[in-house]
Amino acid sequence: MWNVTKEARTKFEKCNLLPIHETDEEWEMVVRDAELDGEDLSARLRDELEEVKEELLQVLPKRFIPYLENGTLNQFTLPKEIREDYLEWINQASLEFEQKLDAAHGNTQYAVTYLPINIQEIFKESLHDATIERIERDGQTLHLYINTDGGFTTKSIIHLQFKNIITEETNVPLQTGQWLIYYELQKTEEGFAFRVLFDVPDAEWTITMKDMDGEYFYRPSMYTILRDEDKLEKTSLTEYISQLNLNYRYWFIIPELFCSIKSLHDGIELEDATIEFRLNEFILHVNNQMFTYNRDEYNPIDFIYTDTYEDPYANSRELLPVEDKEAIERAVLGDNLELQVRAWNTMYEYPIELADSINLVLSKIILTDENEMLLSVFVNAFNQEGILKENIIKKYQALLN
Repeated sequence: MWNVTKEARTKFEKCNLLPIHETDEEWEMVVRDAELDGEDLSARLRDELEEVKEELLQVLPKRFIPYLENGTLNQFTLPKEIREDYLEWINQASLEFEQKLDAAHGNTQYAVTYLPINIQEIFKESLHDATIERIERDGQTLHLYINTDGGFTTKSIIHLQFKNIITEETNVPLQTGQWLIYYELQKTEEGFAFRVLFDVPDAEWTITMKDMDGEYFYRPSMYTILRDEDKLEKTSLTEYISQLNLNYRYWFIIPELFCSIKSLHDGIELEDATIEFRLNEFILHVNNQMFTYNRDEYNPIDFIYTDTYEDPYANSRELLPVEDKEAIERAVLGDNLELQVRAWNTMYEYPIELADSINLVLSKIILTDENEMLLSVFVNAFNQEGILKENIIKKYQALLN
């Protein structure tokens, strides 16, 4: 019996098609903002309801249908007791789906204990939002290459191997570009069963096999740092390689194949392949195959991976000396991003000891759209500790919960 099913996903999504504001205060604010903007709020809400009405009717309990039919289910005029009942129904539907996902996660974590350590490591982190990059079949083995950049795992490329396939079922054939949304791995008498719900296009794919293995690769930590600082495109390949740890192993991975890097001491030297760099393109020669990439569209830096994980922001997690309050204050108000992060983390860990410094820096910081979210987190944390002065509380009143 599967916990992850297209039916469960569809029900969950349909139950959440028409969210509404939860409190009188929220509705008052929405109505006030609409009046200030000259917006016809009722008309917009009616349009939003009409867009989902047909699908919502498929799952909505009978007691809410009159309010759906007369168009008031998502209006501010909906009676409070009906609003609270409807919100509770949505919450229960969400809870039901979350419980299924929790059960799927439990099955997966149990099943991987019977599989190689590589698979156990892969499933330690979520594969949600990974995309299929390449599909290869070799006899009774399926090779699935997935790109997890931008997902919820430290790994960037994962190669899953489904060995000695027993059955495979899907309502839509596997294809590159599909997004992995939900999944579940189960231990069976014959081996293992793996189910995935994909997006774009939607599909429910189930495969059973006798064994499973995998490998994975990371982005070098320098890649992440340069990308986050928006410096990647300005960095030359030579400069980038000079900042890599040459004691690690590296691969040049393109969508079509993996190439082990033999050396990075003088450019990129590949095992069993050659790479040729030209002014506007680079060409990979492998056996009798040739893969050409336009350098205006593809940066060779993007194709360099390693099997060693380095936390790119390990230094940022180190706290500053608590006793050096002036250094902490300078760091928070300075331009060095790494020192800023370390200073904020230090104040978060030692709010009582650094109460004076916290109030000082908060009095000097100018609230902007860019720093509002960050300040909201820290200001609320500091307020719970009871260390904020009255003038600081007044300044950040809009951010306090």
